[in-house]
Amino acid sequence: MPKIVICFITALLLLAPYAQANTDAAEAAALAWLDAIDSGEYELAWEESSPLLKSPLSPSMLERIISAARRDFGSVEARRRTRVITQTSMPGAPKNDYKKFIYQTRFSNKSDITETITPHFEDGVWKVSGYYVN
Repeated sequence: MPKIVICFITALLLLAPYAQANTDAAEAAALAWLDAIDSGEYELAWEESSPLLKSPLSPSMLERIISAARRDFGSVEARRRTRVITQTSMPGAPKNDYKKFIYQTRFSNKSDITETITPHFEDGVWKVSGYYVN
């Protein structure tokens, strides 16, 4: 086997645990943010958000927007990750490390909602910069 292929395979094997740890840390930040939202702790969620989310929104604006988007859903009963996408850029945002987590969520009044939450890596910490429900 050529040396270049061996080096490439070795690099992939060495980076795999880092990539998984990176995804785990990003998802932990996303789930903590969602937990704050689910609990009605909008100010905490806002404090833990990225400046990309905080700069256009006050804590009360975040609460109004999310409350309106989830108005008829009721409380969260279950949330299951269906996909994670790694990106280095997002529309209208600076280049950085981004993870897009997609969850199928069951609420008490709506059984099949898709939530998309996007944390990005900023100053050594994952912070949520976007949230969407369908």
